[in-house]
Formats: sequence, C-alpha cells, structure tokens
Amino acid sequence: MRYIELKYQSKTYTNESEINDILREQNFYWLIDSEIENAQLEIKNKTLIWNNGSFYTGDWYYGIFKDGSFYGNWENGIWENGNFGGKWEDRVNLLQDIKK
Repeated sequence: MRYIELKYQSKTYTNESEINDILREQNFYWLIDSEIENAQLEIKNKTLIWNNGSFYTGDWYYGIFKDGSFYGNWENGIWENGNFGGKWEDRVNLLQDIKK
C-alpha cells in the first residue's frame, strides 16, 4: 500500500486516488512519481510532512521528514528522524545541526 493516510485541511484521507488528486493539486508530482510504501503524510501551509513510512526511490524536493526510512535522493528539506540510507544533496538535519 502506497499510503496509509494524508491529513489535509482538517480531514484525513485514506483512498489512494483521492490522495493522488490532492498531491497533484498541491504540485507534489515528485512524490507521486516516487516509489513509496505505507506513507503517513500531512500537508500544512503548502508543505509536505512525512510522518512515517518508507521512501524507496525518487527525488525528495522539499518537505519535513519526521520518521520512517529514506533511500532516495534528498534534494532539500528538514530531516528530523528516521533511517537514512539515501543520498544527501542539501538539508537541515535537526538531530545534527542543532548540536553544532
């Protein structure tokens, strides 16, 4: 299953087709094109928030990664927690950057 849920505008969506429609509306085509599994997502203030799940392949352009597994290409965003096995391009890593 690609998605567990998407929280958006005070509603929770679980239907893959509805979630894809919202992601298209918000210009998150890059996420639709990525290989993912069991994603628990939110959209707040036009920002994608990944709460949990596995991101296997694809380019992460921008958002907040709170937890889960990541194996893709990290272009930009805020990394909070999780298992990282991908490639860093640019980021804010709250676990490392705050300790500096």
